[in-house]
Amino acid sequence: MIHLICPNPAIDRTILLETIDFNVPNRPIETREFPGGKSFNVAYALSYDDLEEEIVIHTMLGGLYGTHLANLAKERGYQVQATAVHKETRMCNILVDMSKKTIIPVYENGFSLDSDTLKQFTDALIRSIQNGDIIVFSGSLMKNMPDDYIVQLEKSLVAKQISAKLCVDTSGEALVQTYEQLTPYLIKINDEEIKALFPDKQLSTVDDYLKLLAEDIKKEIPNFIITLGKMGIVGRIEGELYVGAADPIEAKNPVACGDFFLGRLLKGIVAQQTAEEMLRSALLFSTCNAMTWYPEVSDQQMSELLPTITCQQVTLNGNH
Repeated sequence: MIHLICPNPAIDRTILLETIDFNVPNRPIETREFPGGKSFNVAYALSYDDLEEEIVIHTMLGGLYGTHLANLAKERGYQVQATAVHKETRMCNILVDMSKKTIIPVYENGFSLDSDTLKQFTDALIRSIQNGDIIVFSGSLMKNMPDDYIVQLEKSLVAKQISAKLCVDTSGEALVQTYEQLTPYLIKINDEEIKALFPDKQLSTVDDYLKLLAEDIKKEIPNFIITLGKMGIVGRIEGELYVGAADPIEAKNPVACGDFFLGRLLKGIVAQQTAEEMLRSALLFSTCNAMTWYPEVSDQQMSELLPTITCQQVTLNGNH
C-alpha cells in the first residue's frame, strides 16, 4: 500500500479569465475545482494509468469545504482516511489571466493544529501502515506540527518493528531534520529546497548539482532527485548519476508540476522501471502539466511531447 500524507488539504479552485481587470467585475470563462493539497496531485499522477498498488491519502478535513473536498476526491476514485477537525478546510483560488499567460495564486492559510488532533491523526496513520508499505510526505508540514514529525513517525514505526519505504518531498527545517536523522528511500526536492541542506554551496550549473550528489549527499539514501526548473533534473539512483531535460515549452500553469513528477517516480518504483524510464516518465508528466491551465494531462499531449524528453546516465564529468 502507498500512504500519501497530506497535512495541508485544500479545495483548489482554478478560475480562467480572458484578462484580469481591476476595479470592475471579472467574469470567468470557466471555473473548476479539484481536491487539493500536494498528495492529491501525487495521487492523480500515480493513478493516471493502471496501478496494482492500493493508495490511501491521509489528511484532516472539517466543515462544509471538508465535506466537499471529500466528495471531489471520491469522484476521482481516491481513497481518503480523514481525521475530523472542527476548523473549516481551506479554499485556494488560482486566478488565470489567459491573455497575459499569468496566474495569481490566492492560498488561504491552513488551521493551527492542536496536540490532541495531531495524536489522533498519527495514531490512525500508524495503525494503517504495514511492513513493505510506502510512506510519502509531500509538501510542507502543517502549522504546529513539530519540525521532526517525520522523524518521530519513523521511530514509532521502528519501535513497532514495521519496516516501510519513506519517500520525502518537503522543505525547510522538516527536510533538514529528516535528512540528518533518517535514511529515506527517496528524497525529491528542487533547487531552492536543497539550499536548506547545503546553504554554503555555490550551485548554479548541472555539473554543480551532479558533484553534490556524487560527493556530498549521504550515500545511504538510495534515491535522491533534484529538479532544476528549465535546466531539467539530476538524480542519483542506486549509486548511479542521471540527468534529464525537456525541450523549452510555453508554460501556462506550473501548479502541481513537482507533485506530478513525484507521483510518476513512485509509479516507476512500484512498477520496477529502470531509472531512465521512471525519470523520463516523471519529466514528461510534469512538463505536460505545465502546458495546461488545470492540474491535468492527456494521452495525446504526452504522446506528442514524449520525443522531446531526454534522460541518460552520466559520470561526474558529464560523459554518458
